[in-house]
Amino acid sequence: MNTPSRSFIYKLACCLTVSFLLLPASFANAWNGGKEGFFPNDEIFKPILADPKEPRFFGSVRHIDNEMRKDFTGAAIGLGETFGIYRKNLGPERAWQLSISGGVFSHFDMDTSTYDLLNSDYNIGLLWTYRDRDASLRFRIYHQSSHIGDDYIDENPALLNKYSGFDYEAAELITAYDWQPFRVYGGIHYLLQRDPGDLDRWSYQAGLEYESPNPILFQGMPVAGVDIKGLQERSWTPAISVKAGLKFKTADNNREIMVLAEYYNGFIPYGAFYDYDMDAFGLGVYFGF
Repeated sequence: MNTPSRSFIYKLACCLTVSFLLLPASFANAWNGGKEGFFPNDEIFKPILADPKEPRFFGSVRHIDNEMRKDFTGAAIGLGETFGIYRKNLGPERAWQLSISGGVFSHFDMDTSTYDLLNSDYNIGLLWTYRDRDASLRFRIYHQSSHIGDDYIDENPALLNKYSGFDYEAAELITAYDWQPFRVYGGIHYLLQRDPGDLDRWSYQAGLEYESPNPILFQGMPVAGVDIKGLQERSWTPAISVKAGLKFKTADNNREIMVLAEYYNGFIPYGAFYDYDMDAFGLGVYFGF
């Protein structure tokens, strides 16, 4: 890694850590805490709305234009969740929590007669999260492996030699600050182990979210998010994911459904295809438990 890149990462990490520690002590919309002990029923670090790799249950249909497949109609299915193991309360508005998360992200070519599977990503990780009022932090160590669909390989056998065996273990640190109705976040990722072995290790992530407290249509609350990622491997060029729509919650807030319009522009975020760019827009349905 060259010196400017290393300096950039260190400065970003320092700024994020200092900003988290110096956040004001109280806000009008402070977090109210939750039950301490094993198997808490909520998370103290909210899932990132517009991150295409956030573990969750969803299905979406998209028009995609990328450098590999060109224009086609694609479908994406995600099966994933974060499960709390233990929470320790440190005060009425401070706590830390240990959780596990896992997910499968699969993508299909709907323009083929058999709806060919293009790629599936599998990840599983261990999370330590911390919250102090409206400030929160997520530290995650996780593994990801990627697999190209058999039908896709049959049609494009050259892909097998170039993109098989893509997997890695990574560490992630993200800090967030809630200032209702907005949330801002940012952080870094570092690849601990990777295949191929010459893949650059660093990446960054940042974003902004909005959630209205007032319903507007069938009791749905407007939500929106912008997520930005950049890879050292791609010279830090940002990839932008935008999601916006309505969130519908149960009366006890334990379950939710979001209907979101989606837009993405940047490197392909799935599997080993990060060296190609894509544009995509579509509509997705997301489930929270």
